[in-house]
Amino acid sequence: MPRRIITVLGTAAALTATMRPPVTTNAASQRNAELVRQAATKQANDKGLLWLEHINIVVGDRQEAERFYFEEGLGCFRDPAKPGGPGTSGTMWANLGNQQFHLAQEEDDDPRQVVRGSIGLCLPDAEKAATRLEKFCDVQRHSDTRFTVICPVGNIFHCYQVQKDPPTEGIGKRPKMVNLHKGDGYAGDAFSVRNGPGIRYVQFLVEDAQKAAQSYVDEFGGSVTEDDGLTCVSAGLGPVHLIFESAEPDAVADEKQDGVHLCVYVDAFAERYERLQKAARMFTNPRFKHLDTCDSLEEALASRTFRFAFPAVPFVEHETRALSHVQFLKRIKYEPL
Repeated sequence: MPRRIITVLGTAAALTATMRPPVTTNAASQRNAELVRQAATKQANDKGLLWLEHINIVVGDRQEAERFYFEEGLGCFRDPAKPGGPGTSGTMWANLGNQQFHLAQEEDDDPRQVVRGSIGLCLPDAEKAATRLEKFCDVQRHSDTRFTVICPVGNIFHCYQVQKDPPTEGIGKRPKMVNLHKGDGYAGDAFSVRNGPGIRYVQFLVEDAQKAAQSYVDEFGGSVTEDDGLTCVSAGLGPVHLIFESAEPDAVADEKQDGVHLCVYVDAFAERYERLQKAARMFTNPRFKHLDTCDSLEEALASRTFRFAFPAVPFVEHETRALSHVQFLKRIKYEPL
């Protein structure tokens, strides 16, 4: 079956945002973290996507992928349902906190994928993870608690030490719940996903960062946080965010990213379906037709799932699930190394 599920017709639109000069991985890691910290302070009164459960990505060599994501590398936990390992095939599930990577097996019509941008992870012990990964990957340490690594197929991961210690300043003077939320990632004092490890953000390079971010706000509510030429929107509880950065068109990079999907949950499922039919590209993905179809609202309601892509973020699929989906906030087994 053809891998490409989204077709962009015509020439690239003229860029409306000023292109940024290249930055070092250290600067990128730092600025992305500061942006999502700033955005997190809005979430008590914000809307948007409700939860980013997993990222599905086609990996290359299976043994290389296992080495990178599991015990010898990042330290993700092998999900008992799809653990990988000798004698197995198909998709592997790599658990990190309450979220997952779904690592799909490379096929002739499903080549390996590379996110055009980066993925930000909160790890339980960043220093030990960096030490493990240095044995076989390009690791750039920025501090004892922050590093960047490029996986064997080219995905960039900015990794951060989970910071969840509650602040001591003001204890006894502020209500307990004020202190609690100063230390769980919803303000500038901590960096975590639901007060632990997880996928903290996903960054995408697009033609127009403002237009990309506004697409999410128009359809899901919330607000755009902007800083240093980047835009950011909420991708759910956690907090979790999507970052957009304007960049020159790159057909090769877009081709490599095509088909990466984010599994997200939304409220008002039927209403979202009707609106997104007009504002986005709705489609049934041939790769997952055995799981769900959405050629009509009735089909989407039956599986409690539909899939779409925004014109401003054309090569990123959103596997969109209702809050009544049986896997919403499912218990994900995770034991840190």
